[in-house]
Amino acid sequence: MADLPGAPPLPAGAVSSAARGAKREHILEAAIRVFALHGYHGARVSDIAAEAGIAYGLVYHYFKNKEEILRTIFDERWNAFLRVVEQVTQGPGTAAEKLHALAGLVLYAYRRRPDWVKVLVFEIRRSSRFSEPEQIRAVGRLFRSVECVLRNGQEAGELRDDIDPQVACLAYVGALETMITSQVLGVMQLPEEPDASDDRTVRAVVELFLGGLRAGRAQ
Repeated sequence: MADLPGAPPLPAGAVSSAARGAKREHILEAAIRVFALHGYHGARVSDIAAEAGIAYGLVYHYFKNKEEILRTIFDERWNAFLRVVEQVTQGPGTAAEKLHALAGLVLYAYRRRPDWVKVLVFEIRRSSRFSEPEQIRAVGRLFRSVECVLRNGQEAGELRDDIDPQVACLAYVGALETMITSQVLGVMQLPEEPDASDDRTVRAVVELFLGGLRAGRAQ
């Protein structure tokens, strides 16, 4: 791409760094597609190179091995997802509004990126890397975010305060995880909605969950 008129040319190092970052991202995206299609154990580095349209040896300029590729996919994609989750949970809105937004993020992740979700559900969770402390802490951030929403809702008088927010968090995240897994397995697919901002499926899930949590219900 040519420089904009009047703009100073980018330093050679910056161009090289940007190009390297783009190539690395291209390899990761190719790896996600290959892992989703063949599974982690059935995939080879040569398959990833072929999917990316690059020479086999070039992959090793960016990653030491296939395991590092899988770990990087989890680290970068999961952390990007968590940043969006934390924007929702730490932003304005009622507990119900935040739970609705979180359900939309989780339930429609498969529709937006089925290959990535399939790799997360089937390949990353089965990897020994998933049990390492760093990965466990990363997953724990999702649970802490949901728990914070529930706890704040209790303190604001929106939700019942006689239910442990950690227990409620496990129930909420567990329900969403089951629905995601059912989509990946093909057991059940969520209906297509013409307007994702007013999704009936998401609203139904949140209403079912909040039915027993809203303040003012018979104890």
